[in-house]
Order: sequence, then C-alpha cells, then structure tokens
Amino acid sequence: MKPLHDGKQPGKAAKPAKSLYPRVEHLRQLLGHDVLMLAWPLGKKGDKTPWGHLTLAQMDDPAYLRKLEGGNIGIALGEKSNGLCSIDWDSEEWMFKFLEANPALQKSLRTRGARGCNVWVRIIGNYPPSFKIKTKTGEAVGEWRANGNQTIISGQHPSGCEYSIRVDAPPLEIDFASLEWPEGLRVRRTDEELPIAHSALSPTAPTVLSALSCSLKLPQVVWECFVSFDVSPFIPAQRGQTDRCLWAMAGRMKTVEKRIQRPATITERTIVFKAWWPLSKPHVDPDMDSVAYLAKWLGDCDRRKFADDETALTAAWGAAQSEPLPPEATTEHDMPISQKMQQLVALCYQLQLNHGNAPFFLGSRDAGRLLETAHRTVAYWLEILANEDGPFRILKKVRAGSHNARRTNEYLYLSHDGDSASPPAMRTPTEGDIQKC
Repeated sequence: MKPLHDGKQPGKAAKPAKSLYPRVEHLRQLLGHDVLMLAWPLGKKGDKTPWGHLTLAQMDDPAYLRKLEGGNIGIALGEKSNGLCSIDWDSEEWMFKFLEANPALQKSLRTRGARGCNVWVRIIGNYPPSFKIKTKTGEAVGEWRANGNQTIISGQHPSGCEYSIRVDAPPLEIDFASLEWPEGLRVRRTDEELPIAHSALSPTAPTVLSALSCSLKLPQVVWECFVSFDVSPFIPAQRGQTDRCLWAMAGRMKTVEKRIQRPATITERTIVFKAWWPLSKPHVDPDMDSVAYLAKWLGDCDRRKFADDETALTAAWGAAQSEPLPPEATTEHDMPISQKMQQLVALCYQLQLNHGNAPFFLGSRDAGRLLETAHRTVAYWLEILANEDGPFRILKKVRAGSHNARRTNEYLYLSHDGDSASPPAMRTPTEGDIQKC
C-alpha cells in the first residue's frame, strides 16, 4: 500500500528559504531593485573609498551583498538610484513644519539616525543638485540630497545608536516643483530658480561638442572619439566645487584614453573643456578666467594617473596582465617560481612604474584577491621577494605595515642590478595618433 503522504504533514506548506541578506532584501522591498546601496564599516557614515564609479551591477555580486549585510548601508542618491533623493532634517521642529506643509509625505519612507530624520522621495522629472536648507537668519536646519550624495539608512550611527525606520513605506513619487517649503526658510521654490539636475544637462553636451568640432575644423574621426564624453556629472553646483569637479573629469578623460588606447591631445582636451566651461561659469572663482581654468584642466589631465573607475592597484594589475612580464619575473632559478608568483612580480613592477621613484603600498590580502590565491601564500611570496639574502630578491621593504594603523607594507622594486625601477617616459602624441583614433 502506498503511503498517504510523502513524509510532509498534510496541510502545512513548505517554509520559504531564509534570505542570506535580510537587511538588504528589506530595503529592496522598500526602495526597489533600481537603487544602488553602498557598503560602509559598521558605525561609519563613509570613508575615503570612492564610489562614484559603482553601478547597479554591484547589487548582483554576492560578495558585495555580504559586505552590505555586515556593515552600515548607504544609499547613492539621484541619478545613481533612478531619482531617489532624501531631505535630511537636523531640526525636528522644521521637519514637522515641512510634513505639515506636505501632508502626503507623512506616509513616505522616513528614517532616523541620532537626531532629526530623513524624508525619502523619488523625484519625477528634473530636480536641483544638493543644497543646504537654511533659515532666513542663516541657521542650517537640513539638506536636500541628490546627485553625488549618499544617506546612511541602516546600521550603527557613529554615536552608538542604531539607524531606524520610522515610517516603513516606499518613498513617495513626486515632482520637485510641487514640494512646499515652510515660511521662514531660505529655499528657492521653483525649478527655474534652481540649477537643473546634472542628469538633465547630458543631452546638451554632445550638441556643444559637435558645434565646437565643426568650428575648429577637426577631423570627423576626432569628434567620434569624444562624442560620448558627458561633462554634465562634473558641473559644480556651488562655489568651491570646481577643483574637485575638474579632477573627477580628468579621471573620466583617462577612461576615454584607455578606450582609444592613446593619450588625448591638447586640442581634444580643450574641446571637452569648452563644453564644460559655459555650464560651470556661474559657480567658478570670479578671480580666475577661462584661460586660467583651461590651464588647470590641462594640468589635472597630466597629473591624473588613473581612470575614474581605477585605483593604483587595479591600474597596475590591468597593466601587469596586458603587458609583457618584466625580466625579473622570467629569471631562471634553481627552484622555478609559479605563474601566479610571476604575476605578483609583474604587479609590483607596474606599481613601481606608477609611483616613480617613491615607494608603493601592497598588502597580501589585496594582492591575494587579484591573484585568486590565499593571502598567506602571497605574504610568504612577498617576504622572500624582499629577503636581502634570498635568491628571488626584487623588492626592498621600506616600511613594515601595521594592523592597528591599517597600513600595509611599503616596497621599492629593484631591477637585476639592484637599482629602483624607473618609469618610462610618456610619448608625445602626434598627428598620426589622431588618425588612429
């Protein structure tokens, strides 16, 4: 006789699988799957780690989700998260006045750290860059947060308390112009009075560049190289931001140079600057003219070593994989070194080229992740490569790292004759380079 059931108790449904990332999943249910979350150490609002290059693709990476789950979670605002913005109120008095003026927002997502709160909204259409919310007497009581900003939504506040959700509901979709600001605040009330969002500027950039390319009578092939260069994310929203914006734009220029496989010419860099200048002019230093800023821009392009999606380590790793191995990696020894160890030598060589005559930092954990090798193994490789009496020596340890100070070892790369490696001179672009674009 067949059993009446297959071992499961009749009438009881199977339990759903337990989520590996319950905090992340809850926030996704609230905010949607088109939101970029940022992983920060527990108890921190952030650190110096750049995140502007991150995209929604990170949210499909299990390792990234684990990192989010274990620390503080920030939300990248504005165009990174499909128009999701927050209004950060330091003053509860003004927060309640704001909610009274906008009763629909009383049912919008609201979170709290140590004081005040953040009211979350998803903006339909244009919205301004971030700005401080002040009273008519100049007291700062809050902040409108959009492109380039982030807000911590979950984890531990630096004061020790936990971030909490006060209104557990999705952010309200709203037009920025429809927001009502209480009397007594110095907030301009219409879209026309505020700079439009960076994302709304992007269609103008190709038009400006196209006109410039025609006026300068540049070859069509040059124009095609830079048609995709969007200056809109680098437009300063207020006085004092131009240096940072130009430096970030130089990082994007390095990305373009990687794509065309050669340095950009001064003419090409000037094309981009001329698209940036008229949009940035309202917020530049009035003591500097366009020529002074052009000189600064060209200087930033020369000084910037890495693309906007790179660090010193990732840039060196890319070069180590694409360029021939240095002679020190292919030297024959009584005990041959493995291919992975050869790649480590190549990584050290490229790091030294990027740092000139200065020492470079390299930790075994970072190198182990790139080499897909246990960090303990890499630590022993680095140790023997820096052994003064060892047969494999190509490194000089300048300073030992410190776990407490979160500092990795510093090295100099030594060639066969014991001298520090010297970086190659950059070749000056020629007109022939333009035709190869």
